[in-house]
Amino acid sequence: MKIADKLLNLVGVGRERGLPPPRLVAIADGLLVTERSAEAWFLISVANTDLATEAEQDAALDAAISAAATILGDRLSHLKVVWGRSTGQDYIDSVAGHYRLGDHEAWAQTRADRIDEMRMPERYVALGVHLSDRDPRATAQVRGSISDALGTTSWRVSARELAHLDERVRKLARQLGSTVWRAHTAPAEVISWLISREMHRGAVAAPRRGLITGASLARLTSGRVVPYTDHLRIYDTRGQIAAYTTVLAMTDFPEELETPGPGEWLRTLSEIKAIDDDGDELDVTVEASVRFRVLSKKTARNLVDETRKSAKEQRRSAAKGTAEETADEIVETERVMREVKRDISRSGLTLVEDHPRLLVSADTREDLEAYVDAVIAHYADRGITVAVGADEQRDLWLESLPGDQLRVPDLGHVRESTAFFGSWFWGGASIGDATGPAIGYLTGSTPGLVRFDAAAGSALGDATTTLFLGRSGRGKTTAAMLGGLDSAFAGAWVPLLDLKGDAAGVSAVAAEYGVPTALIEITAQFSGAADLLRVLPVDDALLQAPSQLMLLLPPHLRGAAEAPVVAATRAEIQSPDPSSWGVIQRLCNSSEETVRTVGFALRDLVETGLGSVVAGPPSGLSSLTTNPGLWVVQMPGLTLPSPESAPESWSPIERVGMACLRGCLAWMIRTTGRREFRGRSKVVIVPEVHLLTKTPDGASFLDYIARVGRALGASLVLDTQDPASILKLPGLVEQITTLFAFSLRSREQVDSLLELLGRPQTAPYQTLVRGINTAANGKSIRHGHCIMRDRWDEVATVQIDIPSQQVATLLRTTPESEHDTDTTPPPTPIEDPDPFADDEAFPDEHEKPLEPAATAQPDPRSPLAQPEHPVVQPGRPAVQPEPPVVQPRPPVVPEAPAASAPPARPQPIPAPAQQPTTPATEPRPANANGAVQDRPAQPAPQPAATPPIAPVAQQNGHPPAPAIDEHHHPLRYESPIGPDEVYDQEADEAAYNEAMYPAYDDPQPTPNGTDQPSKTPSGKEHVA
Repeated sequence: MKIADKLLNLVGVGRERGLPPPRLVAIADGLLVTERSAEAWFLISVANTDLATEAEQDAALDAAISAAATILGDRLSHLKVVWGRSTGQDYIDSVAGHYRLGDHEAWAQTRADRIDEMRMPERYVALGVHLSDRDPRATAQVRGSISDALGTTSWRVSARELAHLDERVRKLARQLGSTVWRAHTAPAEVISWLISREMHRGAVAAPRRGLITGASLARLTSGRVVPYTDHLRIYDTRGQIAAYTTVLAMTDFPEELETPGPGEWLRTLSEIKAIDDDGDELDVTVEASVRFRVLSKKTARNLVDETRKSAKEQRRSAAKGTAEETADEIVETERVMREVKRDISRSGLTLVEDHPRLLVSADTREDLEAYVDAVIAHYADRGITVAVGADEQRDLWLESLPGDQLRVPDLGHVRESTAFFGSWFWGGASIGDATGPAIGYLTGSTPGLVRFDAAAGSALGDATTTLFLGRSGRGKTTAAMLGGLDSAFAGAWVPLLDLKGDAAGVSAVAAEYGVPTALIEITAQFSGAADLLRVLPVDDALLQAPSQLMLLLPPHLRGAAEAPVVAATRAEIQSPDPSSWGVIQRLCNSSEETVRTVGFALRDLVETGLGSVVAGPPSGLSSLTTNPGLWVVQMPGLTLPSPESAPESWSPIERVGMACLRGCLAWMIRTTGRREFRGRSKVVIVPEVHLLTKTPDGASFLDYIARVGRALGASLVLDTQDPASILKLPGLVEQITTLFAFSLRSREQVDSLLELLGRPQTAPYQTLVRGINTAANGKSIRHGHCIMRDRWDEVATVQIDIPSQQVATLLRTTPESEHDTDTTPPPTPIEDPDPFADDEAFPDEHEKPLEPAATAQPDPRSPLAQPEHPVVQPGRPAVQPEPPVVQPRPPVVPEAPAASAPPARPQPIPAPAQQPTTPATEPRPANANGAVQDRPAQPAPQPAATPPIAPVAQQNGHPPAPAIDEHHHPLRYESPIGPDEVYDQEADEAAYNEAMYPAYDDPQPTPNGTDQPSKTPSGKEHVA
């Protein structure tokens, strides 16, 4: 070191402070070349640590320390944590070629508009590694200031030098890619973006080519930054102030930091909040720049020796003084250095020298001061001192630029590697498929889109079962329907077995976007829809159809009926249009009395609404089809026998229910297994699957599809409220790849869910499951919020997101939901270590609420709540002496928004009121022989009045959606996130609920049993 440099260091002005800004020479993939040095740049993948156990975090931290010591030993490195933004155009580009059916471009654009509306930030963690210093004599120097000013400098990097540097970058990429960071080479566009955003803090499009040199580099760095004592002012091309920026230095850390916990001082960047004038929380965008060096054992020992010797000399000097006393700090330093040296040699202790800086930006000085105060307070709570780099803003800012170097070495630390890598700069939340449709967004410490492709398992050579679990009304069925819609747009065959009868809306969405669809109901209108003779090929039908008909017969007729039924089926197959109804007619027209008795017994059952779907006269309406599209089979009145009951004890309605179910399941199994359909994507959706697992046929069907789905290209999407019953099907559990967990209450169900998630059954995780759908205020439901486990066994919290209000309106088939009797959301225990301590005396969640009834009730009118129709037992048509009166529903009048609220979003237009049914003079139905049937003069059970579902027709038979005003979306943002464009997750959730869950009037019971809206709009809050 020169004498002048030593003198400058004595007064705190080192040689590094006086260096000019770096001059860029070239940018290539993974490579940044300046006039003085060459650096390799990589992007570090986000690790999913928010819900990881302590043992998992400890293992990952040890792996990171070991990798850093091996790969980065003694290398000058530069870590940057910056924020970009997810844009709708990027999403459209990412799904190009994925969708093929219907108006898929409009469907993708709907999701893209929603992404632009959310303005969601996206975190980037970039790592720069110093490769070599460049000899100035190896480059041609241009000394003319004119050429410099014009951006036409002729610095060159030779092809030989580029090839050598590229080889070193590739080698480092292979090494870092195999670590817990899963690092990959940063594209040239990303490196140029990292530079230009610091110079402009505005919209600068990165040049898109492999090697960036010359004038392109000049444009990247052409900016004006004026330093002041405590901040910098960044000007745009018009000379206006684009942003105010302050660089903070982290000057002091406590002796010990806990991880997980306060020790994660870089992962918590996204958790910093500021308070505005109204007392609301605002997210503060804070970026980090840390220059560090992992010391090798030799370097670390030398450094420790120097420190120990310095302390020893100070101790001796103090001992020679008049007081002959040594300061305790000096003695302690000398002792600690001896222990550290011993640990380095024996236990492999690694040291890191680091210089952490934080960058905060805002549009105004007032906002900047508030943000800086928030950052300082945030770290003060963790025992970390953060201070504004007074009179050092220029050098600290230049130090944060890629390609520059350490300029303020006295604001640094030397500590154990655990204290540095325990900051978890690569930690956060990351989950879902790498490509495919977006189903929602992350709600952990690192926001981002969540992608989910229900049909991706087979293409990846993986299992193909997806499971949605949780209480009723939390959003699991809606999430399953969104996944089915994405699969249908991608050209898959998507049958949905709707055992509850509330999924008609998904067919309406498909019809609105031009996807082939039909709604098949278990009513006489769809007579013969589940007839296996009409659905299956001849060879299969000859075996399956007699079995289905035999199931309808009472036990005492089955012994004598098998041979006649098979014979009649064989004869019917030869007819031009074979059907099970034709088999029954052949049996009824037989010359043998026993055969006729069998035929009359079957005819009596299939003349009912439910039985006609199995073997009634073909109606000509849409039967079960194998064409690509979305096909909803509704069975709301299906009555299935209990698992313990023997077939001989089944009632007629149970036999008909089983026959109908067997017909639908046989259709699905046959279609998924047909050889000619092996290359076609197939996604079978079964909501409320706990109704299916109670039957042998249902359990066998699920086990078959789950086990052979990969080979057949068939995926299974299930939702249920009973995870305990799923655990009893080991064949199904083994095939689950993706799981979405919503809230549950009882200990058995919560522990079963945690077992499926792969999380320990401990109090923190149990409390998380119970409160996952409870908003921050504890008094409202957070619909669609869940815990996701993806196919890579990563676990994180996710918000399922409906792409638009129009889709939410179409998915919503009824405005009322009567199934959720629980009046309070699950509370989050604070002091009680056992989250189930208050439930032991009340194992049934419906027996006793945990909070007074005066608390906010779950709003059943949300499109993410699952509406249920009242169960109506199907039977023969009955004479109705008096039709029910249905009150028309008045339009919903939205509340006037507050002055500070976001712009009001368009409200959905209510469905028209249902017209009165046919008068009592309607003629009585005739039987198969044309005779009028005598029936008791009593009314049949009537369902609660609901707005009518769109008329069912074959293929795209749904009417157009209600007219809704076009929602205004902001312009797309292709630039990085601006200084005050901060993503406010809670504010976004409130706006989301305002758009997706409009405040319907509370239904009030009327004397005739219908629901009539009250005059007071409901003001329930969904998300805090």
